[in-house]
Amino acid sequence: MPHLKVRDVDRKPYRQMLPRVLFNQCFILLPSMMLVQAMGYCFVGPTHLHPLRFLLSLLAMAVGHDVVQYVTHRYLLHNPNLRLMRLLQHSLHHSTGASRGISACYMSAPDFFLEIVLPYLVPLALVGGGGADLLFHSLVAGSGALGGVYEHSGYDFSALFSPENCMGGKGPWPSWTAKVAALIRGFVANRAHGEHHSRANVSFSDGFGSPGICDTYFGTRWDLVAARRAAAEKEWQAQRSSHMNAK
Repeated sequence: MPHLKVRDVDRKPYRQMLPRVLFNQCFILLPSMMLVQAMGYCFVGPTHLHPLRFLLSLLAMAVGHDVVQYVTHRYLLHNPNLRLMRLLQHSLHHSTGASRGISACYMSAPDFFLEIVLPYLVPLALVGGGGADLLFHSLVAGSGALGGVYEHSGYDFSALFSPENCMGGKGPWPSWTAKVAALIRGFVANRAHGEHHSRANVSFSDGFGSPGICDTYFGTRWDLVAARRAAAEKEWQAQRSSHMNAK
């Protein structure tokens, strides 16, 4: 599927990234999970959640992950404070081109803790820890892993659901088919995190599988930044003109 590979920078080979990725998984994430379990915050309790609690917890996890990752990613990892930059080394993660799935976890240990561990475990603890429900935890961890790998894979499957691919470019779409295809295309679109890696100051938590609440609200979503800046400049010029003409 070479036509679906939209980013192919290949700055680092797998063999160079794998040791650090395994270190982060085994010595940062796993001990953190064991700690919150030992403290009774997560992974303990009923083996099956009530269906309503199950669904509400999944929804809350999505929102919580978006908020925590946005805060840590924008205000700590991309903070221009020199001490933080030297301590967190977020530039290590950006040294990849987000074109290999494994690069999702290629980062310094402090960066991994702030960007991967906290957005996972803090919301999980706040929703009650998910009990010991294997299905719930498999969905949460599995969707997070899948989303991270896809975002950093360099592939964008949204092209599969374009009118040309779905209908062969022949004839008009039925209205319902076009709407369904547009929804799927929007869901699997993989441009946001690529824009973050190339521009750095956009889409801090917006991406595949994320509700993108914070990036949308604060105007840092990759497709909103230009319009937001233009609106701010227009307002600035209007205010300036008003003050200059005031008597």
